[in-house]
Amino acid sequence: MNIIIGIAFVIGLSSFVLTVFRDVGMHMIFNPDAFLIVVGGSIIAVFVGFPFKRIKDTALDVISAFRAERDRNALTKDILDVARIYRKADIRKLERKIQDIKDDFLKLGVNLLISHRSSEEIRSIMEREMTIRVMHHNFSQNMLKTIARLTPSFGLAGTVISLIKMFKNFQSIEVMAPLMAVALMSTFYGVIISNLFMLPLCAKIKDKAIVSETLMSITIEGIEAMNNREHHSKIEETIKGYQDLEELTIMNVGNQYAANKGVS
Repeated sequence: MNIIIGIAFVIGLSSFVLTVFRDVGMHMIFNPDAFLIVVGGSIIAVFVGFPFKRIKDTALDVISAFRAERDRNALTKDILDVARIYRKADIRKLERKIQDIKDDFLKLGVNLLISHRSSEEIRSIMEREMTIRVMHHNFSQNMLKTIARLTPSFGLAGTVISLIKMFKNFQSIEVMAPLMAVALMSTFYGVIISNLFMLPLCAKIKDKAIVSETLMSITIEGIEAMNNREHHSKIEETIKGYQDLEELTIMNVGNQYAANKGVS
Protein backbone atom coordinates (compact mmCIF):
# COMPACT_ATOMS: atom_id res chain seq x y z
CA MET A 1 0.00 0.00 0.00
CA ASN A 2 2.86 2.40 0.87
CA ILE A 3 4.49 1.68 -2.50
CA ILE A 4 1.26 2.51 -4.35
CA ILE A 5 0.88 5.76 -2.38
CA GLY A 6 4.52 6.64 -3.09
CA ILE A 7 4.13 5.98 -6.82
CA ALA A 8 0.91 8.04 -6.95
CA PHE A 9 2.64 10.92 -5.12
CA VAL A 10 5.64 10.86 -7.48
CA ILE A 11 3.38 10.81 -10.55
CA GLY A 12 1.28 13.69 -9.22
CA LEU A 13 4.34 15.75 -8.26
CA SER A 14 6.04 15.12 -11.59
CA SER A 15 2.92 16.08 -13.54
CA PHE A 16 2.53 19.28 -11.54
CA VAL A 17 6.20 20.32 -11.84
CA LEU A 18 6.43 19.55 -15.55
CA THR A 19 3.24 21.50 -16.24
CA VAL A 20 4.40 24.52 -14.26
CA PHE A 21 7.98 24.67 -15.53
CA ARG A 22 7.33 23.78 -19.16
CA ASP A 23 8.12 26.68 -21.52
CA VAL A 24 8.73 28.98 -18.54
CA GLY A 25 12.14 30.16 -17.39
CA MET A 26 13.31 29.52 -13.86
CA HIS A 27 13.81 33.25 -13.34
CA MET A 28 10.07 33.71 -13.98
CA ILE A 29 8.95 31.00 -11.55
CA PHE A 30 11.22 32.07 -8.70
CA ASN A 31 10.43 35.73 -8.41
CA PRO A 32 11.74 37.07 -5.05
CA ASP A 33 9.72 40.30 -5.16
CA ALA A 34 6.42 38.48 -5.62
CA PHE A 35 7.37 35.91 -2.98
CA LEU A 36 8.26 38.59 -0.42
CA ILE A 37 4.98 40.42 -1.00
CA VAL A 38 2.89 37.30 -0.35
CA VAL A 39 4.93 35.66 2.41
CA GLY A 40 5.99 38.87 4.13
CA GLY A 41 2.46 40.26 4.20
CA SER A 42 1.04 36.97 5.47
CA ILE A 43 3.64 36.76 8.26
CA ILE A 44 2.84 40.30 9.42
CA ALA A 45 -0.90 39.57 9.39
CA VAL A 46 -0.41 36.33 11.36
CA PHE A 47 1.61 38.08 14.07
CA VAL A 48 -1.04 40.79 14.29
CA GLY A 49 -3.89 38.28 14.59
CA PHE A 50 -2.34 35.59 16.81
CA PRO A 51 -0.12 35.54 19.91
CA PHE A 52 3.35 34.06 19.55
CA LYS A 53 2.45 31.03 21.69
CA ARG A 54 -0.41 30.11 19.33
CA ILE A 55 1.93 30.41 16.33
CA LYS A 56 4.48 28.20 18.07
CA ASP A 57 1.85 25.61 19.07
CA THR A 58 0.51 25.48 15.52
CA ALA A 59 4.02 24.85 14.17
CA LEU A 60 4.42 22.01 16.69
CA ASP A 61 1.03 20.57 15.70
CA VAL A 62 2.07 20.62 12.02
CA ILE A 63 5.30 18.77 12.85
CA SER A 64 3.40 16.32 15.05
CA ALA A 65 0.90 15.62 12.25
CA PHE A 66 3.68 14.00 10.19
CA ARG A 67 4.74 11.69 12.99
CA ALA A 68 3.38 8.16 13.11
CA GLU A 69 0.14 8.08 15.10
CA ARG A 70 -0.10 5.53 17.88
CA ASP A 71 -2.43 2.85 16.56
CA ARG A 72 -5.41 1.28 18.28
CA ASN A 73 -3.75 -2.11 18.76
CA ALA A 74 -0.84 -0.69 20.75
CA LEU A 75 -3.21 1.36 22.91
CA THR A 76 -5.50 -1.64 23.46
CA LYS A 77 -2.54 -3.77 24.53
CA ASP A 78 -1.37 -1.19 27.06
CA ILE A 79 -4.88 -0.74 28.48
CA LEU A 80 -5.40 -4.50 28.86
CA ASP A 81 -1.95 -4.94 30.45
CA VAL A 82 -2.78 -2.21 32.96
CA ALA A 83 -6.22 -3.77 33.59
CA ARG A 84 -4.69 -7.16 34.44
CA ILE A 85 -2.15 -5.62 36.81
CA TYR A 86 -4.70 -3.32 38.47
CA ARG A 87 -7.16 -6.18 38.98
CA LYS A 88 -4.44 -8.01 40.93
CA ALA A 89 -3.92 -4.85 43.05
CA ASP A 90 -0.17 -4.96 42.36
CA ILE A 91 0.54 -1.24 42.72
CA ARG A 92 4.32 -1.58 42.52
CA LYS A 93 4.13 -3.43 39.24
CA LEU A 94 1.62 -0.88 37.99
CA GLU A 95 4.01 1.96 38.83
CA ARG A 96 6.74 0.18 36.86
CA LYS A 97 4.33 -0.29 33.96
CA ILE A 98 3.70 3.46 33.85
CA GLN A 99 7.35 4.01 32.96
CA ASP A 100 6.88 1.91 29.80
CA ILE A 101 3.72 3.68 28.64
CA LYS A 102 4.39 6.27 25.91
CA ASP A 103 0.87 7.69 25.77
CA ASP A 104 0.67 10.72 28.11
CA PHE A 105 -3.12 10.55 28.22
CA LEU A 106 -3.10 6.92 29.33
CA LYS A 107 -0.45 7.79 31.91
CA LEU A 108 -2.77 10.43 33.31
CA GLY A 109 -5.55 7.87 33.64
CA VAL A 110 -3.33 5.28 35.35
CA ASN A 111 -2.06 7.90 37.81
CA LEU A 112 -5.66 8.77 38.65
CA LEU A 113 -6.33 5.07 39.27
CA ILE A 114 -3.39 4.83 41.65
CA SER A 115 -4.65 7.95 43.45
CA HIS A 116 -7.93 6.08 44.16
CA ARG A 117 -10.15 8.70 42.52
CA SER A 118 -13.81 7.98 41.97
CA SER A 119 -15.11 7.10 38.50
CA GLU A 120 -16.85 10.47 38.25
CA GLU A 121 -13.64 12.32 39.11
CA ILE A 122 -11.59 10.27 36.65
CA ARG A 123 -14.04 10.85 33.80
CA SER A 124 -14.33 14.56 34.60
CA ILE A 125 -10.56 15.14 34.72
CA MET A 126 -9.81 13.09 31.61
CA GLU A 127 -12.66 14.59 29.57
CA ARG A 128 -11.46 18.06 30.51
CA GLU A 129 -7.95 17.19 29.34
CA MET A 130 -9.35 15.70 26.12
CA THR A 131 -11.37 18.88 25.49
CA ILE A 132 -8.24 21.01 25.93
CA ARG A 133 -6.26 18.90 23.46
CA VAL A 134 -9.03 18.93 20.87
CA MET A 135 -9.39 22.67 21.36
CA HIS A 136 -5.68 23.17 20.65
CA HIS A 137 -6.07 21.22 17.40
CA ASN A 138 -9.02 23.44 16.48
CA PHE A 139 -6.97 26.56 17.17
CA SER A 140 -4.22 25.26 14.87
CA GLN A 141 -6.76 24.54 12.13
CA ASN A 142 -8.15 28.05 12.50
CA MET A 143 -4.70 29.59 12.10
CA LEU A 144 -3.90 27.53 9.00
CA LYS A 145 -7.27 28.40 7.47
CA THR A 146 -6.55 32.06 8.16
CA ILE A 147 -3.20 31.83 6.37
CA ALA A 148 -4.93 30.02 3.49
CA ARG A 149 -7.29 32.99 3.16
CA LEU A 150 -4.52 35.59 3.55
CA THR A 151 -2.07 34.36 0.92
CA PRO A 152 -4.39 34.73 -2.13
CA SER A 153 -5.38 38.16 -0.84
CA PHE A 154 -1.77 39.29 -0.59
CA GLY A 155 -1.14 37.74 -4.00
CA LEU A 156 -3.89 39.94 -5.38
CA ALA A 157 -2.44 42.91 -3.49
CA GLY A 158 0.96 42.26 -5.11
CA THR A 159 -0.72 42.14 -8.52
CA VAL A 160 -2.46 45.49 -7.91
CA ILE A 161 0.76 47.14 -6.67
CA SER A 162 2.67 45.92 -9.73
CA LEU A 163 -0.07 47.11 -12.09
CA ILE A 164 0.03 50.56 -10.50
CA LYS A 165 3.79 50.67 -11.05
CA MET A 166 3.32 49.48 -14.63
CA PHE A 167 0.92 52.31 -15.45
CA LYS A 168 3.33 54.77 -13.90
CA ASN A 169 6.10 53.51 -16.21
CA PHE A 170 3.88 52.75 -19.19
CA GLN A 171 6.25 54.34 -21.68
CA SER A 172 9.15 51.97 -20.99
CA ILE A 173 8.80 48.29 -21.96
CA GLU A 174 12.06 47.45 -20.18
CA VAL A 175 10.54 48.53 -16.87
CA MET A 176 7.10 47.02 -17.54
CA ALA A 177 8.31 43.46 -18.22
CA PRO A 178 9.66 42.68 -14.72
CA LEU A 179 6.66 44.42 -13.13
CA MET A 180 4.30 42.21 -15.13
CA ALA A 181 6.22 39.15 -13.89
CA VAL A 182 5.77 40.28 -10.28
CA ALA A 183 2.08 40.98 -10.90
CA LEU A 184 1.39 37.50 -12.27
CA MET A 185 3.64 35.56 -9.92
CA SER A 186 2.18 37.23 -6.81
CA THR A 187 -1.23 35.74 -7.58
CA PHE A 188 0.40 32.42 -8.47
CA TYR A 189 2.29 32.22 -5.16
CA GLY A 190 -0.81 33.12 -3.18
CA VAL A 191 -2.91 30.40 -4.79
CA ILE A 192 -0.16 27.75 -4.55
CA ILE A 193 0.68 28.43 -0.89
CA SER A 194 -3.01 28.38 0.05
CA ASN A 195 -4.15 25.30 -1.88
CA LEU A 196 -1.00 23.20 -2.04
CA PHE A 197 0.24 23.72 1.53
CA MET A 198 -2.06 25.45 4.03
CA LEU A 199 -5.39 23.73 3.29
CA PRO A 200 -3.85 20.21 3.07
CA LEU A 201 -2.00 20.83 6.34
CA CYS A 202 -5.26 21.93 7.93
CA ALA A 203 -6.96 18.74 6.70
CA LYS A 204 -4.09 16.65 8.07
CA ILE A 205 -4.37 18.22 11.52
CA LYS A 206 -8.15 17.72 11.45
CA ASP A 207 -7.71 14.05 10.60
CA LYS A 208 -5.19 13.67 13.42
CA ALA A 209 -7.59 15.41 15.81
CA ILE A 210 -10.40 12.97 14.93
CA VAL A 211 -8.19 9.92 15.45
CA SER A 212 -6.69 11.36 18.64
CA GLU A 213 -10.13 12.13 20.09
CA THR A 214 -11.29 8.58 19.38
CA LEU A 215 -8.21 7.07 21.06
CA MET A 216 -8.67 9.34 24.09
CA SER A 217 -12.34 8.29 24.34
CA ILE A 218 -11.23 4.66 24.30
CA THR A 219 -8.72 5.41 27.05
CA ILE A 220 -11.36 7.08 29.23
CA GLU A 221 -13.72 4.11 28.88
CA GLY A 222 -10.90 1.68 29.64
CA ILE A 223 -9.71 3.54 32.74
CA GLU A 224 -13.25 3.91 34.08
CA ALA A 225 -13.88 0.20 33.52
CA MET A 226 -10.69 -0.65 35.41
CA ASN A 227 -11.78 1.57 38.28
CA ASN A 228 -15.06 -0.38 38.38
CA ARG A 229 -13.04 -3.61 38.60
CA GLU A 230 -14.42 -5.03 35.36
CA HIS A 231 -12.75 -8.08 33.84
CA HIS A 232 -10.17 -7.38 31.14
CA SER A 233 -12.12 -9.43 28.57
CA LYS A 234 -15.13 -7.12 29.02
CA ILE A 235 -12.86 -4.10 28.74
CA GLU A 236 -11.50 -5.49 25.47
CA GLU A 237 -15.05 -5.83 24.09
CA THR A 238 -15.80 -2.23 25.05
CA ILE A 239 -12.66 -0.99 23.30
CA LYS A 240 -13.36 -2.96 20.12
CA GLY A 241 -16.83 -1.43 20.01
CA TYR A 242 -15.22 1.92 19.27
CA GLN A 243 -13.82 0.69 15.96
CA ASP A 244 -17.18 0.94 14.20
CA LEU A 245 -17.75 4.35 15.82
CA GLU A 246 -14.42 5.66 14.51
CA GLU A 247 -15.08 4.40 10.98
CA LEU A 248 -18.59 5.93 11.05
CA THR A 249 -17.19 9.28 12.27
CA ILE A 250 -14.56 9.40 9.52
CA MET A 251 -17.19 8.46 6.94
CA ASN A 252 -19.53 11.21 8.15
CA VAL A 253 -16.70 13.77 8.01
CA GLY A 254 -15.93 12.69 4.45
CA ASN A 255 -19.57 12.94 3.43
CA GLN A 256 -19.90 16.36 5.05
CA TYR A 257 -16.79 17.58 3.25
CA ALA A 258 -18.13 16.31 -0.09
CA ALA A 259 -21.50 17.95 0.58
CA ASN A 260 -19.84 21.27 1.42
CA LYS A 261 -17.80 21.10 -1.78
CA GLY A 262 -20.95 20.43 -3.75
CA VAL A 263 -22.71 23.42 -2.21
CA SER A 264 -19.76 25.72 -2.85
